[in-house]
Amino acid sequence: RRGIALASLGGPIYAIGGLDDNTCFSDAERYDIDSDRWSTVASMNTPRGGVGSVALVNHVYAVGGNDGVASLSSVEKYDPHLDKWIEVKEMGQRRAGNGVSELHGCLYVVGGFDDNSPLSSVERFDPRCNKWEYVAELTTPRGGVGIATLMGKIFAVGGHNGNVYLNTVEAFDPIVNR
Repeated sequence: RRGIALASLGGPIYAIGGLDDNTCFSDAERYDIDSDRWSTVASMNTPRGGVGSVALVNHVYAVGGNDGVASLSSVEKYDPHLDKWIEVKEMGQRRAGNGVSELHGCLYVVGGFDDNSPLSSVERFDPRCNKWEYVAELTTPRGGVGIATLMGKIFAVGGHNGNVYLNTVEAFDPIVNR
């Protein structure tokens, strides 16, 4: 499958969602590095291809994606102790092919595609108050963007702006919201 998301939570790696030529999947699997084994965990509540994911405070989050019909604004988190997916407050924007990262205890979702075009919007979720808010936009819309957190900043790498594939990088600084 493609359009799959990965997240590491305390050692194991979780492979979440994805799609093939016909179907978006709600499947989730866990890879245990020590035993070199994959196992199936509870399926998500919603099928998600092109989903973003990150581990944050004892949970693995599945953010947006596409259910095979439309891009999603819904979010859910996996609790490994309960082997259960739990719905989380929705984002403000529907998006698939988004980048997701963690910084200072918050989840950031960057760019992606709505059903029509690549997005420049960036949203931050604070699980402590269960609140989404928009932060400074990307300078360039980016769908299928790669995201990494490093040295207190979030880096957006490549992606597609609706016309061409990008070879540029930009960084978000949360202190100045730019």
